Amino acid sequence: MACIVHFLPAKAGDCFVLEFDNKDCMLIDCGYVSTYKKELKPLLLQLRAKGCRLILLLITHIDQDHISGAIQFLQENGKQGAPQIIAIENIWFNGFFNTVFSRPEFEKRRVARLSSQMVCRQKWAVNELLMQTPGEDGPISVSQCRCFETLCAKNGYVLNRQFPGQIVQQTCKTREDMRKSEIQFGNIHIHVLSPGKEQLDQLAQKLNRTLTQQFGPNYQLTEDDSFGVLFELLMGLHAGVSGISEPICASKSRIKDWLGTSSRAKMSLENQSSIAVEIEYMGLQLLFLGDAETENFKCLLAPHYDLIKLSHHGTLQPNLALLENSIGDTLLISTDGVKRHPEDELLARAILAGSRALYFNYDIARKDDLFTQQAEYSFSAHFQEREILL
Repeated sequence: MACIVHFLPAKAGDCFVLEFDNKDCMLIDCGYVSTYKKELKPLLLQLRAKGCRLILLLITHIDQDHISGAIQFLQENGKQGAPQIIAIENIWFNGFFNTVFSRPEFEKRRVARLSSQMVCRQKWAVNELLMQTPGEDGPISVSQCRCFETLCAKNGYVLNRQFPGQIVQQTCKTREDMRKSEIQFGNIHIHVLSPGKEQLDQLAQKLNRTLTQQFGPNYQLTEDDSFGVLFELLMGLHAGVSGISEPICASKSRIKDWLGTSSRAKMSLENQSSIAVEIEYMGLQLLFLGDAETENFKCLLAPHYDLIKLSHHGTLQPNLALLENSIGDTLLISTDGVKRHPEDELLARAILAGSRALYFNYDIARKDDLFTQQAEYSFSAHFQEREILL
């Protein structure tokens, strides 16, 4: 056994811990605050007691169901040199300051100090956005709202230090070139598949339009925690908007009848800008997609993976190019079943393509249908199993 994938219940979010047999670990997304408090923190304390460390904390994108628990974790873990919960060697995250703030369209708007009018409008906007961004137990308050990037800097972490310009970004056009640009932590090899320059450019353009609509064409920016918060709220609020609409013929129970039922809704730019990584360790090949759109990097995909964490809670559209170009022996689908996730057609295509084990961190509507057809289609379905041994 070279690796244990801890597949944590994260409601509508994502939270995974990869525990390698050399005591190095990776944490990919942290779900909500409750995910951290109830599930992730106890596990991290157990890993620390075993002598483990986090070689990498990876936050794939800004959506609340990926980052909220990470903010709470960083607040409690404290300084890099004196961690209260577990040591963190590296953090990867594409945020406001390191991803878009230095771009020309934003650079010209930088000021040392905001005008009083801009300060008032910004505070009003943050409060309005908080009202539109419900937490698990009600609206998020201003006191709960923190900028992840600022917390990292405060606690002594340098974000994305392995990347030019401190931006996690894929610039390769071929799989061969991508493999040459790998990042290595001991025996763990990581290849970044997403985001590409195009996705980050489009995200910056969208943010510029959004800020112009919110504050007018002469809006100002300052290197202040409040702007990081504003960015996370603006982008996170929109990240989950794209999704699946009413499925077609959803009542049919036969797997083969689920083909053609997806609405194939397009993913938002925020989701398409997710960090997606391929991880190799001791002959294992793993793929973690965040909420990325695999069409954007299908030429970089391997034909086979031992394990794939599917994109966006089992929605078909962002996973379609993957399913047409790669096979994963084991698939992870992180969802509590809200918003009709996962899509029936995604399940059908994965099973018919040859995936042999499907893992879910919650029971889903199709649980009984999957169980009754396991033998016929030669696959196994697993529900609420927290550890996958590889």
